[in-house]
Amino acid sequence: MIRRLAPLALLVLAAHAGRPAALGAQQPPQGEPIARGMAVDRDVSIRVFNLSGSIRVTGWNRDSIDVRGVIAPGGGRLFMGGGRRGVKLGVETASEVPTGTPPTTFELCVPAGARVWLKGSATALTVSAVTGELDLSTISGAISVTGAPRQVSAESMNGRIEIAASAPVIRAKTADGEIVLRGAGGDIVATSVSGPVRLLAARGVVAGRVESVSGAVTFSGSVEGGGSLDLQTHDAPIEVTLATGQSAVVDVSAFRGRFTNGLAGAKRGAATKWTRRFTLGSGEARIAIRSLKGDVTVR
Repeated sequence: MIRRLAPLALLVLAAHAGRPAALGAQQPPQGEPIARGMAVDRDVSIRVFNLSGSIRVTGWNRDSIDVRGVIAPGGGRLFMGGGRRGVKLGVETASEVPTGTPPTTFELCVPAGARVWLKGSATALTVSAVTGELDLSTISGAISVTGAPRQVSAESMNGRIEIAASAPVIRAKTADGEIVLRGAGGDIVATSVSGPVRLLAARGVVAGRVESVSGAVTFSGSVEGGGSLDLQTHDAPIEVTLATGQSAVVDVSAFRGRFTNGLAGAKRGAATKWTRRFTLGSGEARIAIRSLKGDVTVR
């Protein structure tokens, strides 16, 4: 069952009717209030468009969606439609939105197992407590994901991407935005052009690949036995801190950068002027670290 939605527009008018605005006081959002909902399946597919503003999605244990927010004056009009298996909603805008138009905000509660697709331009995307698949795309907005989704695909041209989730599959991509993955494991691909990429407290990476041209790369954590990790930059530094007890063959290539070796007790293998091999433990995982001009530190 869907809980009855409060008439948000009436509440806003009743709260402020006849009350003069206090000078310097914080004003409520101006524009068209959104208060919509509908019954859906627990694995519903949801697509949301919002070109300017924010989209916040939270998973809950109900077979319905609840949509709240405010569309700014001149910001367009809400469209929402679909059925139990699929829902599409967003803001339809004119070809030219007036300069200075305030952003539109969406807050959605969706079934935790939903498949969620979000798209924006200058839009901040925030998702929590969703266990289904996530596909998130924005140009200049930031992306934040927490929880345990089944799969995450996140892309922003110059916005920050932060994923603190135990998703088995993660794909993150930016041009000059920062990528931060916390506690990630499984199958990971993270790429940037000039933005830094940081994999922190990684646990049980099975197949990891990180590539950046001029963004620094940082990795701390472990690679699963039989798994692989590939870290590459062109002219940026790479810093790797492996978990205690890591068993791996580590290949390091630092062609024009300095290499700092902090692998105490590692068995040295084949080496050339620019490449080195080390074996930790029985060498169960494979780790490749390559930078053309950047410095490399491994500990």
